[in-house]
Amino acid sequence: MRFRRLFKEELLFFIFLLALFLTITVLVLVLLSGRSRRENLLLEYEAQRIAAALMEATRDGFDLDIESLEQRVVGFGIYTSQGAALQRFGSAPPFLPVPSGLGERAPVQAPVVRFHEERKTLTLIRWIGMFPGMMEMHRRMPRAMRPENLQLLFLELTVEDYWSARRTVKSARFLAPLLILFVLGLVGFLYHKNSLYRRKLASQQQLAQLGEASRTLSHEIKNPLSAIRIQTGILRKTLPETNRDDLRIIDEEVSRLSLLTDRIGDFLKDPLGQPEPIKLDSFVREMILRWNRPIAYTNEVDPDVEIHFDRQRLRSVLENLLNNALESQQSTSEAPPVLIIVSASKSRVDIAVFDQGEGIPEAAGEKIFDPFYTSKINGSGVGLSICKRFVEAAGGDLTVQNRKGGGTEARIVLPRGHPARGRPSRGHQ
Repeated sequence: MRFRRLFKEELLFFIFLLALFLTITVLVLVLLSGRSRRENLLLEYEAQRIAAALMEATRDGFDLDIESLEQRVVGFGIYTSQGAALQRFGSAPPFLPVPSGLGERAPVQAPVVRFHEERKTLTLIRWIGMFPGMMEMHRRMPRAMRPENLQLLFLELTVEDYWSARRTVKSARFLAPLLILFVLGLVGFLYHKNSLYRRKLASQQQLAQLGEASRTLSHEIKNPLSAIRIQTGILRKTLPETNRDDLRIIDEEVSRLSLLTDRIGDFLKDPLGQPEPIKLDSFVREMILRWNRPIAYTNEVDPDVEIHFDRQRLRSVLENLLNNALESQQSTSEAPPVLIIVSASKSRVDIAVFDQGEGIPEAAGEKIFDPFYTSKINGSGVGLSICKRFVEAAGGDLTVQNRKGGGTEARIVLPRGHPARGRPSRGHQ
């Protein structure tokens, strides 16, 4: 339950990081777009201001001071309403066609502003000599009656700083999401590492609790069990035959409690043990002979294929899986034999144990690997936990799931031909 809660917390955290990434990215892009629009408005305002100053100078009869304008103004000109040049210098054209933005259908006195990336300049074209409302009157007049004093103003400014800033904004639009992704990814990685540490700590805490339980069971239960065994031995000699069945029940329960304490000790001891090369085919065949019930065996690999495993721990794992498979078919009359299939690839060996019993209860799920969890009346709930701990310590994995059509499949996956690296055990995760 604790590990499931940690997993849900981690999933919610990563969903939050994704939402945070999208929110920050959209906000940054909106801010960068707003900055671009603000830069455009400031440049248009500056162009209008320079154009107004130059226009006033020409109206007052002052000559244009070209030298003082060369650093910023690339071209300037005043034209008739038909586009003929009255005054011009620099890049101002000899003839200026009326732009479509200033034509018959244009908004009242709306200037035309254009940016030229190749030349790193800005051009401004607008009407001169009109106040609000005069353009609309000028449109309604017949061409022959329109006043001839309407003029066009042309201004071209160099705006290199603007293009530099625009390149920076473009780069920021691309780099900012990457930087945000990197930072949030780093936060997610650190959170994941912390989550793994918390899981490991929770597992260690559970093992410590089981250690305390094991010591308690060893000191507080085994000694009374020994005393009970002695007393039942004495009673067996003195009681009549009619009471022997009661003593047998006591002996069975004492043996079950003793086995439970031994299993807990197995769970807590070093899971790796002393790995050695084991020829899997001969080992499995020898294991099958220990049961007097039918067990089918199929070997799909070379008989000389080896794995590295502690011999006693491998024996304990297979005994647990086979006992579970055989017990699940006890209530099934004329059940087919339990089946063991050994297969292999270039890098791994698979040992599968199949039965056609009742299967795993739907409510059990991953809890079958939790210590002390069992769906059996007489089960201890420690066997599968021990198996998984031993297999994972040898660098492998153990899965147990229901088969299609009924029954259970228990599968052990182990490295082939390489010594176990002693991968830290994940306990019952």
